[in-house]
Amino acid sequence: MGINFNFKRERKLGDIVQDFINLLRLVLGHFLRTIIRLSIIPLCGMLLLIYYGTTKINLTAKESWTSQLDILFVGIGILIVLLVVSMVFFGLAIEYFILLKNRKALDFGSRDVLSAFKGAIGKYLSFLPIAIIALIILAIPLFIAMGLLVFIPLVGSFAAGILASFVGVWFFCAFMFYREGYMTGTGAIPQTFPILKKKIFDYSVASYLVSFVFQILLMMLMLMPSILLAVIAYNTIGFEQTFFDSLFGRMLVSVGGTIVILLYIVYYMFSVLVSGIIYETAKEIRYGEDIYEQIANLGKEEHAH
Repeated sequence: MGINFNFKRERKLGDIVQDFINLLRLVLGHFLRTIIRLSIIPLCGMLLLIYYGTTKINLTAKESWTSQLDILFVGIGILIVLLVVSMVFFGLAIEYFILLKNRKALDFGSRDVLSAFKGAIGKYLSFLPIAIIALIILAIPLFIAMGLLVFIPLVGSFAAGILASFVGVWFFCAFMFYREGYMTGTGAIPQTFPILKKKIFDYSVASYLVSFVFQILLMMLMLMPSILLAVIAYNTIGFEQTFFDSLFGRMLVSVGGTIVILLYIVYYMFSVLVSGIIYETAKEIRYGEDIYEQIANLGKEEHAH
């Protein structure tokens, strides 16, 4: 099934947001099905890990320092696994976007996305330390800038969010230029900044607006299952000290936590679509591939006549 969407074109702020909405309408069902199929095994693993964490919680007795350390280590382990899963799914979302724009059709599935990710895993692993080093270098000036922005009344927090969004778009586009062979891994981050600087306001605000809307939707979606699970828990076992001693209490927390992680993964992967549109816009401004393709097509049409 083909999709009628032009990836390679220049866009302004409103065009980026509108094209994201248009693309989302075209691929929403296919995108969600692909995510769910890819996430079944990782989510089952997270469910087991969260359940194991609940077995370490005992509210009926005073915890010794060794038990508290066990809980701390389990919590750190869950966070590390969640970070790794998030990074993997971010990569899977990138490969989904690349397949989508190259094929301009929905004739691929989760296996194709997974296969493409495996084929490009070397680039992900080689770019990761470069990105970490770059973030460490940028950390101090970014923290200072955000700290100053936060103290500005009314607009300060929004300005800090827009700045954070730009950094995310910057690193995303740098990786995409490297992933598609336009730049080297070590040169991608510094070489990408001048390209984005031309329309830094449009890119930053568009990314921030879409992320802001999805964060609100994510909070609303998380609120509903949280309230439902809380009502079930209150009417069955109650919020007592023996809550984590029961199988039902542990399962409620485990299932609830897994649902939250699923929603977080979906939000994380959706952000790739708007970043991908921004990347295609920046790439078109820099390389003008669409213009060259149109000229080539005109030449073919003239020869055909």
